[in-house]
Amino acid sequence: MRILLYPVLLLLAFAACAAPSTPDDREVIARNGFRGDEVGYSLFDLDSGTVLAERQPDKPFVPASVAKLPAMAAALAVLGPDHRFDTTLHATGTLTDGVLHGDLILKGGGDPSLTTEGLLDLLGELQTMGIARVAGRFLYDASALPELPEIDAGQPWTAGYNTGVGALSLNFNRFQLSWTRAAGQPVKATAWSVSDAGRFPLDSVGVEIATDGTAPFTPVQAADGERWRFAPRPGVASAVWLPLSRPGLAAAHVFRRVAEGAGVALPAPAPGLVPPEATLVALHRSEPLAVLARQVLRHSNNLSAELIGLAAARRLDPTVTTLAQSAAVLTAQRALRAPETDWMGLRLVNHSGLSAQSRMTPNQMAALLRGAGPEVLALLPGEDEGKVMPPGVRAKSGTLAYAKALSGTLTTADGRRLGLAFFVTDETQRRAMDATMDRRIAEMPPEARAWLARARSLQADLLALWIAKM
Repeated sequence: MRILLYPVLLLLAFAACAAPSTPDDREVIARNGFRGDEVGYSLFDLDSGTVLAERQPDKPFVPASVAKLPAMAAALAVLGPDHRFDTTLHATGTLTDGVLHGDLILKGGGDPSLTTEGLLDLLGELQTMGIARVAGRFLYDASALPELPEIDAGQPWTAGYNTGVGALSLNFNRFQLSWTRAAGQPVKATAWSVSDAGRFPLDSVGVEIATDGTAPFTPVQAADGERWRFAPRPGVASAVWLPLSRPGLAAAHVFRRVAEGAGVALPAPAPGLVPPEATLVALHRSEPLAVLARQVLRHSNNLSAELIGLAAARRLDPTVTTLAQSAAVLTAQRALRAPETDWMGLRLVNHSGLSAQSRMTPNQMAALLRGAGPEVLALLPGEDEGKVMPPGVRAKSGTLAYAKALSGTLTTADGRRLGLAFFVTDETQRRAMDATMDRRIAEMPPEARAWLARARSLQADLLALWIAKM
């Protein structure tokens, strides 16, 4: 009997102390054109966890990029704030009169911030050794992390925010496709890898010029690299950013181009592993993880979130091979620290939030926010950094079509600092959009843009209400 009564007593106790919704929130929700069942939030004391106001706290919502916050908190806990990602060069064989009679291997360590400038650093150390030509092979080793062609299969083909993921990632795994057409001449298109160090032709990406009625930019299956079919159309700009699906190969090709420009001759790159007998000849280190996590929370780069999350999950479980597995490993690691929270319904399919399949309740986000700790909360962006936030609000926002979220801290008019987890999702509209998804179309539907404008207005109105009246 005691066993049967215990959960009932818990439910009665919870009902007795459950916090009400914020005064006037019904009017604010209706004024912005939403139903009450589309909105959920939890407003709570950061120190004690006491809930001050809530609406549908146990209903799962789409978290969008708010998922980056628990991912960065988990990664910092697992890897440590001082962790750095290494990109290295290794050599085998002997060096004679500037010729390396052996192999040169470029190895990626999952650095989410690696740019062409980092490759130039490696090249400088290579030149210091006196290597001017490699007589053996030029290999690239991306084995530290699984290499995936994209983050989410439910995004447009041309979405520059939905790139390939891999241990050897460069310039955020995007490339620029530019084209020209001289009078009476066919269109000429070129793929470029671009950074502050300049533009380098990207030899791993081929371009086919199409004259039929296909979409302007279409990825094509290729065995030896990447290939895009480009159909020129009147009024289209002369350049566009596109995602890379084979980042390791692309980074190796850029390094070969950079080396060629400096007078170092390398053969065409091929995949491979660093052998045990290889010698380390050059090292480039990223900034500390605390700096990288701060950038992720401010700029919301999806690739960076996935690479950092993968590195942390692989530290806990080296058998992880997918983003969904990786997110599950990190989620479990954080959930174990808050056993009092109901974790049913939590589903994160990656670390960036770039998926309409992920779900999270306001109560779950509140628990993850409290578990993140003050050091992580200090990394959140606020209005002082150009974010569209009221003064006193520091939070991570998330946006997908028919999904809006915000989580972080706010300071009330009387000076109290509270935690918040806010979500609004139109499940019906999102399901309908996913059912008719056409990956050739990059633009968000006008009705979805209008919905997001209302969601942003609702978010701003509720923040103002909470700041003034809590």
